[in-house]
Amino acid sequence: MNINIRFMQKEDIEDVFLLEQRIFEDEWSLQSFYSELENPEVSIPLVVEEDKQIIGYAIVWYYADELHISNFAISPEYRRRGLGRRLLNYIMNLVSDYKFAYLEVRMSNRPAIALYEQYGFEPLYVRERYYRNGEDAVIMVKRNIK
Repeated sequence: MNINIRFMQKEDIEDVFLLEQRIFEDEWSLQSFYSELENPEVSIPLVVEEDKQIIGYAIVWYYADELHISNFAISPEYRRRGLGRRLLNYIMNLVSDYKFAYLEVRMSNRPAIALYEQYGFEPLYVRERYYRNGEDAVIMVKRNIK
């Protein structure tokens, strides 16, 4: 596997959006992804690619001493190969000077919760009916990233 993690470019957005639609039932809009590229002072949009094909992505927001992993996805056919772990490593190394990292994850997404817990994220609270289908989100935090 020839895997590369890099900053998202404008020409990546159509492929990222198609992947987003395949993975999530309450997907971001196409314009939302374009907007992330327009805000480099607060947004780090990343893609994971294999041989120039986008197979994952993440959007990370940062401000003050916090970061927020707002979108994180690996294509279903590439899961269970350590790619989520590699992407999370990349993010944590990229933003290692922040005090707190936050994310939300579907309560039913046990594999993702287990991955985040391996990286020191802890459940902070449950946001009820967060997702469009009424499912709850677990808000997780990682403290003292430094």
